[in-house]
This record gives sequence, structure tokens and C-alpha cells, in this order.
Amino acid sequence: MKSKKSLYIVPVASTEFTQEAFLDCSGIRPTIRYSYQDEHGEVHSGIAFSAVSAIRCRSEACCSVWHIEDTYDALVEVEQSSWEEEVRRDVPDQLQIGWKARHFMIYLDSAGCFEFLAEAWEVLPEQSRQSE
Repeated sequence: MKSKKSLYIVPVASTEFTQEAFLDCSGIRPTIRYSYQDEHGEVHSGIAFSAVSAIRCRSEACCSVWHIEDTYDALVEVEQSSWEEEVRRDVPDQLQIGWKARHFMIYLDSAGCFEFLAEAWEVLPEQSRQSE
């Protein structure tokens, strides 16, 4: 049975983001980026993923309760993931040596559900921009 292990909760509710969260694949690490206001101005941050094997995204309208439950504003690891098993079956045996992909998932308001098969993740340092 699939279970979800909580790893990280975003610092503010995604309903308070100043712009909708989005997936940025322009660099070497796919990153979910978001912005919000604090007492000093706008803050930019995100969650970056390393050694990514696969990515899935569902718009808010296409998410089931399973995609939202336990993942709303929270990064989780899906344990015993059927998606990870499906992708692994498609990878040639010689490329599976050292396979360390884990299934990460997060739901953010208005943006939907993001899923990654990746080896690791990290929260980006917050970058503040002073309000004028």
C-alpha cells in the first residue's frame, strides 16, 4: 500500500503566494518556484530536485483527493510507489545500477500537483526584495 511521508512544509500557505507556483526547468535542476510577502517585502524561494528521472504535473482540476491529501503545501515522499516501479521497468538493466530515484509529491493551491522521481531535493535560500 502506498503511503506518504512528510518531508517539508512551505513557509506560507500557497493561497498567500504573490504569484502562482510554477515548474522551472530552465536550469540543471527542475525547480518549483514561488514568491510571497513578508514584513521586509517580496520573498522568492522554491524547491529544487536533483538527478531527476521523471516529472508529472496535474492541474488543480485534474487532481483527486489522493493528490491533495497530506500534500497540500507539503512535500512528501510516496513510499512503495507504483509510478517509480513503472518507470524502473522501462529503464534498461545496465542503467539501473545505483538507481536511487524516490517519488516526491507536493500540491500547491491553483498550481496543482507536482511529482518528481529524483534522488534528492532541497529548499532554495530565500531571496528578499525590498518593498518600495
